[in-house]
Amino acid sequence: MQNIKTATGSLVYSICQNTYKQYISGQSSYNEQIMKKIFFSLTFLLPFLLFGQTLSSDFKVTMAKPFQVVDAASKEYISLDNGFTISAKTHGEKVILQKFDVNGMEEVERKEYEDLEKYAKFQDLIRVKDRVYYIYEAFNKKYDNFTVYCREIDTETLKFNETKKLFKTKKEVIAPGNFWMTRNPNTKFSVTSSFDASKIMIYYRTKPESRNDKTNYDRLGFHVFDDLMDPIWGDEVKMPHTEANMNNLCYAVSKKGTAYMLARVNKTESFDLITVNAEGLENQKLEVKDGLIFDEFHLIESPNGNVIAAGYYANGRDFKGGWGTAALSININGLYLFEIDQEGIIIREKEFPFSLELINKYASERSKSKATKREADGNAGINDLKIQETILNEDGSLVVIGEVTYAREEFFGPQQVMVTHHGDMIITKIDENGEIAWQDKLPKNQACKSAETWNVASLGMSYIKGDGAHYVIFADNRKNADLSINEAAEPHKGGYGGFLSAYKINDSDGTVEKHLILDLSDIDGQKAYQFRVSRIFEAEDGTFLMEIYIKGKKDSIVKMELVD
Repeated sequence: MQNIKTATGSLVYSICQNTYKQYISGQSSYNEQIMKKIFFSLTFLLPFLLFGQTLSSDFKVTMAKPFQVVDAASKEYISLDNGFTISAKTHGEKVILQKFDVNGMEEVERKEYEDLEKYAKFQDLIRVKDRVYYIYEAFNKKYDNFTVYCREIDTETLKFNETKKLFKTKKEVIAPGNFWMTRNPNTKFSVTSSFDASKIMIYYRTKPESRNDKTNYDRLGFHVFDDLMDPIWGDEVKMPHTEANMNNLCYAVSKKGTAYMLARVNKTESFDLITVNAEGLENQKLEVKDGLIFDEFHLIESPNGNVIAAGYYANGRDFKGGWGTAALSININGLYLFEIDQEGIIIREKEFPFSLELINKYASERSKSKATKREADGNAGINDLKIQETILNEDGSLVVIGEVTYAREEFFGPQQVMVTHHGDMIITKIDENGEIAWQDKLPKNQACKSAETWNVASLGMSYIKGDGAHYVIFADNRKNADLSINEAAEPHKGGYGGFLSAYKINDSDGTVEKHLILDLSDIDGQKAYQFRVSRIFEAEDGTFLMEIYIKGKKDSIVKMELVD
């Protein structure tokens, strides 16, 4: 890679030297025009001069041969085990399938299909063992219901196999609520799998019979399939509490094909474990510690068939005021875990409060002082922390990654606008005995106007599990290139280039390394346009891919390969 620091430094020196020669030779007065010339040169080039950081030698970055761009609202990627990846890109009712050779770094096959049903909308692309399925729905206006289909993709030929009808809903289905959201805006049907990928569950919410939450009882649909997408059972079931009294938090399916759902009962501030199978619905109140407030949980099935629930808890709610507006902000005090056996009984539970040292890491002096005072009442915490990933290791240990994320009205220049923030991350490992193995806060500071939807998509993090390590990848400000792991991050504005950076966290002891993978403004001379963090995925162990737009109606794939 060219040494940016040397190149830009020489250029600045050359411009200033020529200007000085003009001045002393009498060819030009040392006037405002010359000052502007120097100021422009320094202002434009000084960031590169100061922050021309050498990229990490741990990553080998390779740019693929450009290929014709695919304009599509949805772009999804699946990695195979033979050195190839497949993407499915959906534009309306047209699907473009592509096959990419990871080693040869080129597109090797492309096929387009326009034979989906009328009003079809993509829902998910999943890999089940050695098979890849494209799942979509189609709305029937006459009967106000939906039909859900799947089509298997032949990974050798890219043939879109015949349509397979999975099920038809009894009534209209509505978009997900807060705890069902995915990155696909057309998602009405959510897809998840069991720990061993032997069972696939599709779940959804039907349109309420009444607009009054105090009288309406939600009806949720659950359909479970085997790895060939053959049906095992399916039904739409009435929930045991009214919509106003019940928050549906998370969902899971076991390898036996049982659907699990965790719900918060608002009136009693308790939790219900709802299990659904071919025999119907069962509802059981869980004895979770009183006095704690939970905003979300993640459910994950363990190898022994039990279900583990992970959630951040708060001892109370704080109102944080913005510029002329107040926003509800939950002050997170720690992590809470409980494990449910196959009989629906909690066999272990524990809370893991955040230490004051962790809370104060990267915080301002004012925030540290405030947190220290609040710690006396056990109220020191981290605002707006949301779980992003829960990873269950083969030995039964669990890794939970959270990220500070929120949107509030703020002054952005002279205007008051809604601003989306993605901040510091908390990563915690709970060992197989249910104790904290390690925990750390990782600095990150990203923001942009919420209305800039494409730039918002560049914020956040992408998680990839490596061999004995965890990788958290994100876009970062150039000014953070030389910061140590113990310094607060400078703000990064979404959509304005920067470095693609990664934190590598050792699974055994939690040690953290920061790596600068590439410069988003200069990847082998190409600028990465339309960067989205969701377009980073693992192709093979230690090899990550990212698709970018490079102008000229061309796309390309960037390979980021860990070097031993």
